[in-house]
Amino acid sequence: MGEFDGRIAIVTGASSGIGRSAAELLAQRGARVVILARSAAKIEAIAATHADRMIAIAGDVSDLASIERLFAKTEARFGHCDLLINNAGMIDPAPLVDTTIEQWDRMFAVNVRGAFLTSRRALPSMIERKRGAIVNVSSISGVVGPEKFPGWVSYCASKGALISMTEALAVEVKEHGVRVNCVSPGAVDTDMWAEASGGAPASMTADEVAETILFLASERSRPMNGQNLNVYSS
Repeated sequence: MGEFDGRIAIVTGASSGIGRSAAELLAQRGARVVILARSAAKIEAIAATHADRMIAIAGDVSDLASIERLFAKTEARFGHCDLLINNAGMIDPAPLVDTTIEQWDRMFAVNVRGAFLTSRRALPSMIERKRGAIVNVSSISGVVGPEKFPGWVSYCASKGALISMTEALAVEVKEHGVRVNCVSPGAVDTDMWAEASGGAPASMTADEVAETILFLASERSRPMNGQNLNVYSS
Protein backbone atom coordinates (compact mmCIF):
# COMPACT_ATOMS: atom_id res chain seq x y z
CA MET A 1 0.00 0.00 0.00
CA GLY A 2 1.35 3.42 -0.98
CA GLU A 3 0.93 6.46 1.20
CA PHE A 4 -1.14 8.21 -1.48
CA ASP A 5 -3.19 5.27 -2.73
CA GLY A 6 -6.56 6.46 -3.99
CA ARG A 7 -5.51 10.11 -4.05
CA ILE A 8 -5.60 12.28 -7.15
CA ALA A 9 -2.92 14.96 -7.41
CA ILE A 10 -2.35 17.90 -9.73
CA VAL A 11 1.15 19.33 -10.00
CA THR A 12 1.83 22.53 -11.95
CA GLY A 13 5.22 23.45 -13.38
CA ALA A 14 6.09 19.76 -13.56
CA SER A 15 8.36 19.64 -16.61
CA SER A 16 11.56 19.73 -14.53
CA GLY A 17 13.05 20.44 -11.13
CA ILE A 18 10.92 20.43 -8.00
CA GLY A 19 7.63 19.95 -9.82
CA ARG A 20 8.84 16.90 -11.72
CA SER A 21 10.31 15.36 -8.57
CA ALA A 22 7.10 15.91 -6.60
CA ALA A 23 4.94 14.46 -9.38
CA GLU A 24 7.09 11.36 -9.77
CA LEU A 25 7.29 10.71 -6.03
CA LEU A 26 3.50 11.04 -5.74
CA ALA A 27 3.02 8.51 -8.53
CA GLN A 28 5.55 6.13 -7.01
CA ARG A 29 3.69 6.27 -3.71
CA GLY A 30 0.29 5.46 -5.10
CA ALA A 31 -1.31 8.69 -6.32
CA ARG A 32 -2.73 9.21 -9.75
CA VAL A 33 -1.09 12.39 -10.97
CA VAL A 34 -1.86 15.04 -13.56
CA ILE A 35 1.01 17.31 -14.55
CA LEU A 36 0.81 20.73 -16.19
CA ALA A 37 3.49 22.76 -17.96
CA ARG A 38 3.82 24.70 -21.19
CA SER A 39 6.23 22.19 -22.75
CA ALA A 40 4.01 19.38 -24.06
CA ALA A 41 6.93 17.24 -25.20
CA LYS A 42 8.67 17.29 -21.83
CA ILE A 43 5.66 16.44 -19.69
CA GLU A 44 4.36 13.81 -22.10
CA ALA A 45 7.72 12.05 -21.88
CA ILE A 46 7.55 12.14 -18.07
CA ALA A 47 3.98 10.82 -17.98
CA ALA A 48 4.84 8.01 -20.39
CA THR A 49 7.20 6.50 -17.82
CA HIS A 50 4.36 6.12 -15.30
CA ALA A 51 1.87 4.21 -17.45
CA ASP A 52 -1.70 4.70 -16.27
CA ARG A 53 -0.75 6.58 -13.11
CA MET A 54 0.05 9.93 -14.75
CA ILE A 55 -1.26 12.12 -17.53
CA ALA A 56 0.21 15.28 -19.00
CA ILE A 57 -1.72 18.38 -19.99
CA ALA A 58 0.06 21.26 -21.69
CA GLY A 59 -1.00 24.77 -20.76
CA ASP A 60 -0.14 28.10 -19.18
CA VAL A 61 -0.89 28.21 -15.45
CA SER A 62 -1.92 31.87 -15.69
CA ASP A 63 -4.50 31.18 -18.41
CA LEU A 64 -8.06 30.51 -17.23
CA ALA A 65 -8.89 28.27 -20.20
CA SER A 66 -5.80 26.15 -19.55
CA ILE A 67 -6.79 25.66 -15.92
CA GLU A 68 -10.34 24.72 -16.80
CA ARG A 69 -9.02 22.19 -19.33
CA LEU A 70 -6.61 20.83 -16.72
CA PHE A 71 -9.35 20.15 -14.20
CA ALA A 72 -11.92 18.93 -16.73
CA LYS A 73 -9.48 16.32 -18.06
CA THR A 74 -8.40 15.35 -14.55
CA GLU A 75 -11.99 14.77 -13.48
CA ALA A 76 -12.86 12.87 -16.66
CA ARG A 77 -9.86 10.53 -16.37
CA PHE A 78 -9.30 10.14 -12.62
CA GLY A 79 -11.88 12.09 -10.60
CA HIS A 80 -11.78 15.14 -8.34
CA CYS A 81 -8.47 16.60 -7.20
CA ASP A 82 -7.42 15.69 -3.65
CA LEU A 83 -3.92 17.18 -3.66
CA LEU A 84 -2.94 20.38 -5.45
CA ILE A 85 0.74 21.29 -5.72
CA ASN A 86 1.14 24.87 -6.98
CA ASN A 87 4.74 24.71 -8.12
CA ALA A 88 4.72 26.68 -11.39
CA GLY A 89 6.95 29.72 -11.20
CA MET A 90 9.26 31.97 -13.19
CA ILE A 91 12.17 34.35 -12.77
CA ASP A 92 13.01 37.46 -14.77
CA PRO A 93 15.70 39.42 -12.91
CA ALA A 94 15.94 43.15 -13.55
CA PRO A 95 16.36 46.29 -11.43
CA LEU A 96 12.98 47.75 -10.55
CA VAL A 97 13.62 50.90 -12.58
CA ASP A 98 14.22 48.75 -15.67
CA THR A 99 11.25 46.43 -15.10
CA THR A 100 8.44 47.02 -17.55
CA ILE A 101 4.81 46.87 -16.55
CA GLU A 102 4.44 43.83 -18.77
CA GLN A 103 7.32 42.05 -17.00
CA TRP A 104 5.86 42.86 -13.56
CA ASP A 105 2.41 41.66 -14.55
CA ARG A 106 3.76 38.45 -16.09
CA MET A 107 5.69 37.66 -12.89
CA PHE A 108 2.53 37.94 -10.80
CA ALA A 109 0.45 36.15 -13.44
CA VAL A 110 2.60 33.01 -13.22
CA ASN A 111 3.70 33.09 -9.58
CA VAL A 112 0.46 34.27 -7.95
CA ARG A 113 -2.48 34.32 -10.38
CA GLY A 114 -1.72 30.71 -11.36
CA ALA A 115 -2.06 29.54 -7.75
CA PHE A 116 -5.26 31.57 -7.41
CA LEU A 117 -6.82 30.03 -10.52
CA THR A 118 -5.95 26.44 -9.63
CA SER A 119 -6.96 26.79 -5.98
CA ARG A 120 -10.27 28.42 -6.85
CA ARG A 121 -11.03 25.58 -9.25
CA ALA A 122 -9.96 22.79 -6.89
CA LEU A 123 -11.64 24.02 -3.72
CA PRO A 124 -15.38 23.51 -4.41
CA SER A 125 -15.04 19.73 -4.64
CA MET A 126 -12.58 19.62 -1.75
CA ILE A 127 -14.99 21.60 0.42
CA GLU A 128 -17.92 19.43 -0.60
CA ARG A 129 -16.00 16.25 0.24
CA LYS A 130 -14.51 17.72 3.45
CA ARG A 131 -10.95 16.80 2.50
CA GLY A 132 -8.04 18.07 0.48
CA ALA A 133 -4.59 19.60 0.69
CA ILE A 134 -3.01 22.45 -1.22
CA VAL A 135 0.76 23.00 -1.12
CA ASN A 136 2.16 26.22 -2.57
CA VAL A 137 5.83 26.44 -3.54
CA SER A 138 7.29 29.82 -2.65
CA SER A 139 10.96 30.69 -2.08
CA ILE A 140 13.43 32.02 0.44
CA SER A 141 13.09 35.19 -1.66
CA GLY A 142 9.54 35.62 -0.37
CA VAL A 143 10.37 35.14 3.31
CA VAL A 144 10.71 38.21 5.53
CA GLY A 145 14.24 38.44 6.94
CA PRO A 146 16.81 36.85 4.63
CA GLU A 147 18.79 39.33 2.53
CA LYS A 148 17.42 39.51 -1.00
CA PHE A 149 19.29 39.46 -4.30
CA PRO A 150 19.49 42.80 -6.12
CA GLY A 151 17.37 42.86 -9.26
CA TRP A 152 14.81 40.45 -7.86
CA VAL A 153 12.15 42.85 -6.58
CA SER A 154 9.30 41.51 -8.72
CA TYR A 155 10.17 37.88 -7.93
CA CYS A 156 10.49 38.54 -4.19
CA ALA A 157 7.20 40.44 -4.13
CA SER A 158 5.36 37.67 -5.95
CA LYS A 159 6.71 34.93 -3.70
CA GLY A 160 5.89 36.97 -0.60
CA ALA A 161 2.34 37.31 -1.92
CA LEU A 162 2.11 33.53 -2.30
CA ILE A 163 3.10 32.99 1.34
CA SER A 164 0.49 35.53 2.47
CA MET A 165 -2.12 33.91 0.23
CA THR A 166 -1.35 30.57 1.87
CA GLU A 167 -1.92 31.94 5.36
CA ALA A 168 -5.17 33.68 4.46
CA LEU A 169 -6.67 30.85 2.42
CA ALA A 170 -5.90 28.31 5.15
CA VAL A 171 -8.15 30.27 7.52
CA GLU A 172 -10.99 30.33 5.00
CA VAL A 173 -11.08 26.59 4.35
CA LYS A 174 -9.96 24.97 7.60
CA GLU A 175 -13.55 24.44 8.81
CA HIS A 176 -14.17 22.38 5.66
CA GLY A 177 -11.37 19.91 6.33
CA VAL A 178 -9.03 21.39 3.73
CA ARG A 179 -5.46 22.36 4.56
CA VAL A 180 -3.25 24.91 2.77
CA ASN A 181 0.47 25.07 3.45
CA CYS A 182 3.58 26.39 1.76
CA VAL A 183 7.23 25.46 1.30
CA SER A 184 9.99 28.02 0.72
CA PRO A 185 13.23 26.49 -0.57
CA GLY A 186 16.60 28.15 -0.81
CA ALA A 187 19.21 27.16 -3.40
CA VAL A 188 17.95 24.03 -5.17
CA ASP A 189 19.89 22.11 -7.81
CA THR A 190 17.58 22.98 -10.72
CA ASP A 191 17.90 24.65 -14.10
CA MET A 192 16.21 27.75 -12.70
CA TRP A 193 18.80 28.06 -9.91
CA ALA A 194 21.66 27.56 -12.38
CA GLU A 195 20.27 30.35 -14.56
CA ALA A 196 19.64 32.71 -11.67
CA SER A 197 22.78 32.13 -9.61
CA GLY A 198 25.45 32.43 -12.26
CA GLY A 199 26.89 29.06 -11.32
CA ALA A 200 26.76 29.28 -7.51
CA PRO A 201 26.47 25.86 -5.84
CA ALA A 202 23.07 24.64 -4.71
CA SER A 203 22.52 23.44 -1.16
CA MET A 204 19.81 20.83 -1.79
CA THR A 205 18.26 18.65 -4.45
CA ALA A 206 14.83 18.85 -6.02
CA ASP A 207 14.00 15.47 -4.47
CA GLU A 208 14.73 16.82 -0.99
CA VAL A 209 12.30 19.70 -1.51
CA ALA A 210 9.76 17.31 -3.03
CA GLU A 211 9.87 15.21 0.13
CA THR A 212 8.86 18.27 2.13
CA ILE A 213 6.01 18.94 -0.30
CA LEU A 214 4.77 15.36 0.05
CA PHE A 215 4.94 15.66 3.82
CA LEU A 216 2.66 18.69 3.71
CA ALA A 217 0.31 16.92 1.28
CA SER A 218 0.11 13.81 3.45
CA GLU A 219 -1.76 12.87 6.61
CA ARG A 220 1.58 13.00 8.42
CA SER A 221 1.16 16.78 8.57
CA ARG A 222 -2.57 16.69 9.44
CA PRO A 223 -2.27 19.15 12.40
CA MET A 224 -0.50 21.73 10.20
CA ASN A 225 -2.42 24.44 8.35
CA GLY A 226 -1.44 27.86 7.08
CA GLN A 227 2.25 27.15 7.65
CA ASN A 228 5.27 28.05 5.56
CA LEU A 229 8.16 25.63 5.91
CA ASN A 230 11.51 27.23 5.21
CA VAL A 231 13.80 24.70 3.53
CA TYR A 232 17.25 26.25 3.64
CA SER A 233 20.21 26.68 5.97
CA SER A 234 20.34 29.94 7.89
